[in-house]
Amino acid sequence: MFNIYLGIYIIVAILVIAGGTFSVVKSGQMIGSFLFFVGVLTIFIVFGIKWFSPGSVFSKTPVSWPPTINTCPDYLVHYGRLMPDGTKQDTCIDLIGVNRSNGALFPWSQDDSTSNPPSNPNKYFPFTYKAGMSQNQLKVLCDSAQQLGLTWEGITNGESCSYAPPPKVLGPDASGPSASCPSLTESVQMSLESQWNSMTATARGKTT
Repeated sequence: MFNIYLGIYIIVAILVIAGGTFSVVKSGQMIGSFLFFVGVLTIFIVFGIKWFSPGSVFSKTPVSWPPTINTCPDYLVHYGRLMPDGTKQDTCIDLIGVNRSNGALFPWSQDDSTSNPPSNPNKYFPFTYKAGMSQNQLKVLCDSAQQLGLTWEGITNGESCSYAPPPKVLGPDASGPSASCPSLTESVQMSLESQWNSMTATARGKTT
């Protein structure tokens, strides 16, 4: 892949060398123009080797951040949940209690295991990231993660999220429900899952 930094460096070098040499020539100093040309060219070559040789600071082309996006929100673990109809649903589970959703997403207890998975749907985060998702799909991931008080590198800190939590209440009522992190109510979760299923079905229809 072309190194954009090297391209910019070459363009700047040409402009400086050509422009400076032309200016000196116009002043009638032919020897001075030759010395300027050789000296500045040597400087650009030396620093070009220093900055763009293998292993140097500008030798690698810039890459997007983050390099990869995790399948699940930060600190959650991917789990294929077996559904009543025999199919598997890609979900994420909380094994260490990282969410701040006031019970909208429960962590797995010590009695829960892959051989004895819990039946409580609130112990499963029903959305996972897959490469090539549309902006609408990423927005569903971002909204659902933020409403559960979860972070998701590359998702909740991106440009596709529209969820805005209600303002905290200060003063005597600060201990009320609006002062805590917002929870994902059943209706909101059903709405997000409905959007997700609709977009997934549309994507599958286009590929068939």
